Amino acid sequence: MASFEIIDAHVHLVTPRMVERALRPNVPIRAPALEAAAQARRNRLRDLAGGSLEEIAAWWERQLDEHGVAAAFFIAVGEANEELAEFCALNPRRFFGWGSLADPLHPDAPRVVGRFPQWGLRGLKLYPPTQRFHASDRAVFPVYEKAAELGIPVLFHFGITVAPLYDLTYANPLNVSAAVKQFPEVTFGIAHFGAGFLRETLFLAYHTENVFVDTSGTNNWREYTPGSPSLESVFADALRAFGPRRVVFGTDTATGPYRGQILREQLEILRRLGLSEEETALVMGGNARRLFRLESPAPTER
Repeated sequence: MASFEIIDAHVHLVTPRMVERALRPNVPIRAPALEAAAQARRNRLRDLAGGSLEEIAAWWERQLDEHGVAAAFFIAVGEANEELAEFCALNPRRFFGWGSLADPLHPDAPRVVGRFPQWGLRGLKLYPPTQRFHASDRAVFPVYEKAAELGIPVLFHFGITVAPLYDLTYANPLNVSAAVKQFPEVTFGIAHFGAGFLRETLFLAYHTENVFVDTSGTNNWREYTPGSPSLESVFADALRAFGPRRVVFGTDTATGPYRGQILREQLEILRRLGLSEEETALVMGGNARRLFRLESPAPTER
């Protein structure tokens, strides 16, 4: 068992209500593509819904206990801020939430983000390839203004995705580079090392202090990258560019079982790369605690 606190900054909450909404995507797209996407969602989500929020919470508590994880930050399937808040309230010392937006360009989007403190949500997750927006479009700046006002981080999924409807035109992390400079007081995160755009993600570390990467997922995007780099080399590149204070651990777990193999693999990689105990503790939990301004350590229950 690790001698330091582990916080998983990137997991997914899947509930029956979320699955039901996800099976009825509301996007302007041709009917054949929409039906193919709906079928893909049915196949992917039909066995993930679980039971009541209380049952799902109990399952997550057992999983975190089993793997020695103190706390987790949940991303809802679709825009489901109120349900996510209800879930996190069931264990507010261990469950935290990334809020979301149905449409980041909608004039009402900043008002929705403004309700995050009321809901107890600690950050904002955006998904440019599926929401079809450029991350430095000035139309989304009011959302960043609200994030700055609230002091919350903004996490992006760029790159490839398992989502059935997406447009990779919007998938390049460099799309956020102008916003990173326009909003130095906002901390911007790039999930999954950029999910295929590692080179571009590393460029964002150049002359910035307000960008971090998360390590979450199987990172199988490497299979579609020239040379198929090892995960150890990906970690080495990220740590060289961002330093250990701007790399944040995550597994991308959705439902059973918890991706403990990812936790173990990443810990072993940090060991092989020669990180100190202090640096490893930052990546595995300390950076998340600082990023989300958690007041006191969440106990790991065993």
